[in-house]
Amino acid sequence: MIRLTVFGGAGEIGGNKILLEDAGTRLLLDFGISYTRRGLFFEEYLKPRTAAGLADLLVTGVLPEVSGIYRSDLLALGGPRTPAPHDRPAVDGLLLSHAHLDHAGHLGFLDERVPTYCSSLCHAMLVAMQGSRGRDFETEIVDFRPRPAFPDTRDVTIPRRFVRVDGAFQAGGLRCRALPVDHSMLGCVAFLIETSRGHVLYTGDLRFHGPDAALSEAMLADARAAGVWLLLTEGTRLDVVEERTETHVLDECLAAVRATRGPVIADFAPRDLYRLHTFLRIARETDRRLVILSQDAHLLNALLGMHPLVVDPRGEPFVILKERKQSGTYSERDYPRWERHVLAWPTARTAGDLRTARDRLILALSFWDIQNLVDLGVGEDALYIQSSSEAYTEEQALDARRLNNWLDMLGVRRRLQSHASGHAPRSDLARLVETVRPEVLVPIHTVVPRLWRDVAPTPVIIEPVAGRVIEL
Repeated sequence: MIRLTVFGGAGEIGGNKILLEDAGTRLLLDFGISYTRRGLFFEEYLKPRTAAGLADLLVTGVLPEVSGIYRSDLLALGGPRTPAPHDRPAVDGLLLSHAHLDHAGHLGFLDERVPTYCSSLCHAMLVAMQGSRGRDFETEIVDFRPRPAFPDTRDVTIPRRFVRVDGAFQAGGLRCRALPVDHSMLGCVAFLIETSRGHVLYTGDLRFHGPDAALSEAMLADARAAGVWLLLTEGTRLDVVEERTETHVLDECLAAVRATRGPVIADFAPRDLYRLHTFLRIARETDRRLVILSQDAHLLNALLGMHPLVVDPRGEPFVILKERKQSGTYSERDYPRWERHVLAWPTARTAGDLRTARDRLILALSFWDIQNLVDLGVGEDALYIQSSSEAYTEEQALDARRLNNWLDMLGVRRRLQSHASGHAPRSDLARLVETVRPEVLVPIHTVVPRLWRDVAPTPVIIEPVAGRVIEL
């Protein structure tokens, strides 16, 4: 008998935490942050307490109450609903589909002895992302500092066990395959798992309309050839018919930039290197410089040689913005070691250096970096391009209003929304099911799972309930 428990991703977008059990093997499929659940209890100035271990996250339901999976140092801190300590992990591995935090963000709480299987690109992304972020309780994915931290242990870090897989591998007693797919992040894979009942296909997040669409098509062909008994698939855009591609974004934004005499502000997800490449191409075709932040340059440098879209940030037409921090004097002491390394490159410039050439710039700045526009002197001759999804939560709507307040204050009147999603629309999801022909479909990563009955009426559809065991 196969047992499936969806702890996160049931009736919500993201937060995937799934346990698959078969023939004595127990595998986790992703272990991400449920931003929906977390947002009910926490925000910027109300965070889980490090000193409370896992207690705050467990009592609020942000983490599931599961024995045998969490770090021993956090379990030792105790607290309500905290499972008892264990001698060995109760799971044989974690299959990580990709590095987006709604799939990988809570990896850092797991027992470090649990092997995490992911693609080489995914691992490189995680290492670069953690290296350029401030280290705190919820960001230690690749390695962690044991708690509580005393003066003689503050610099001690414990590595997590990662197994880089780019094809077939064994996890516990189950044979698995990592099948690359197209999404809005490099290094994404679906997993084909050979169980005692038949193949289980876990898609992670995917699309068929991006620059690497051939990867998703190849995954479909491989899954069809193997035969799929159980399909665990995302349905983020089950209610969306329109299909926009990266080519649409390129054409729209290129035309808008060509019609702009002043600076361009391009607001897109910082780790979407497909979108970064689109604006890099626009910069080259319009004879502009593409201004990126130091963490973007750090990520590109870490991934050099791993994918054709990854280009050297030390060359044209990149400029790395040296932001004012700490003292405001650009002192070396204002920056961590990794950032000092990046800012030593000849392409690094301060806002003051760039003001005179601002009309020939494309500024890759998101909402969180908007204050840099004050130093750059951006005004009414600028064009703002929102190249990310529109707000769909209350908090995102508040951020959108704050963003508009900044743009209004700076006098930026020209605005364009141009985006192509990292998720497959309704038609491609229907084609996915028609192609692999599963006997059973368990919808995850969607707020409208009921729509699957209209899209794919053939297989048995089981809508998961968070934390409830499904026996198959």
